Amino acid sequence: MTLQELIHRYLSVLLQRGHSRIAVDEGARAILRSWILAARQGRRLQPGPLRPAPAQEPHADHTQAGPSAGDSRQPEAAPGTTQETLATQAAQETQAVQAVRSGPLSAAIASDPPPGASDTTTPEDIPYFRVPGSTPAELWQHMERLLPVWTPLQTLGTLRSTAVMGTGKRDADILFLGDAPGYYDELAKQPFQGEAGKKLDGMLTAMGLTREQVYITHLVKFRPALPRQTTNNRTPSPKEILFSRSIVELEIRLVQPKVIVALGVVAARGLLQRGDLPLAEYQAQRHDYNGIPVVVTHHPSYLLRTSDLTERRRLWEEMLGVMQLAGLPISDKQRGYFLPKNARS
Repeated sequence: MTLQELIHRYLSVLLQRGHSRIAVDEGARAILRSWILAARQGRRLQPGPLRPAPAQEPHADHTQAGPSAGDSRQPEAAPGTTQETLATQAAQETQAVQAVRSGPLSAAIASDPPPGASDTTTPEDIPYFRVPGSTPAELWQHMERLLPVWTPLQTLGTLRSTAVMGTGKRDADILFLGDAPGYYDELAKQPFQGEAGKKLDGMLTAMGLTREQVYITHLVKFRPALPRQTTNNRTPSPKEILFSRSIVELEIRLVQPKVIVALGVVAARGLLQRGDLPLAEYQAQRHDYNGIPVVVTHHPSYLLRTSDLTERRRLWEEMLGVMQLAGLPISDKQRGYFLPKNARS
């Protein structure tokens, strides 16, 4: 196997583990530079033996670009090398590094921040979850296999270790989206369990649906952690949501629903990325995600805290809108839920 093939394989493994950015030292740059020069001159590189890398300095980055990336020796300049040639080579070296960092192998997922680094998250730091596969079945299969061990979420250190995957019909017309699993969800490894889950089941029954006819998932697939945690839960942080958002993007692309229901303001903010608007403002506006209508409503747990028929009617009207967008039939009885008897006509 040639050096090029070894490095290509190594980068592919890093990609599958959730990395897209790697440290490139002088030895790796020299190799990349030689490849570019050979390609431009129409030459084919002869594979040679790999040189052992020297010992790493204590502060060195251990995620190198290839088996020989630790070699920091500069290649000797060829006879007759001019300053102009060296400048050209430096420019080509920069292009090679950029190609490694932004090319097809690395466009998917950002690497984990090093220990002790600032917690400030920039767009370049946000990981992207990508799985191999050419068919929906293959993509679902690889997502279920890779997500529970996906490095960016595992190394955040703020999430628990049990993945709670989405459930239901994988080509459903309606996709329900919550924020993050709770205690009972983690226990059952299914979203929306416990009392809030029962309220969601009641909403589905009123719509003439079952869980098997819709798709239900969370923005964050792991329960957010707390010190000495038992049954207590917390809202996912903005960073946890950003690091998880591409997983939901993949689910939505696979399900291709006619309408998305964001259950609660946290789910709405995480999906739509329109700032810290209150729930009422999200409810008052029309939204879409990549052309798919998004209906924002209360989290089912809200029904555990209120018996106000006006509020319940408002939530139900939002569900009637969801049914209409999904092309479901709506009966007179359904239209009359939570209305005074004299208004049911």
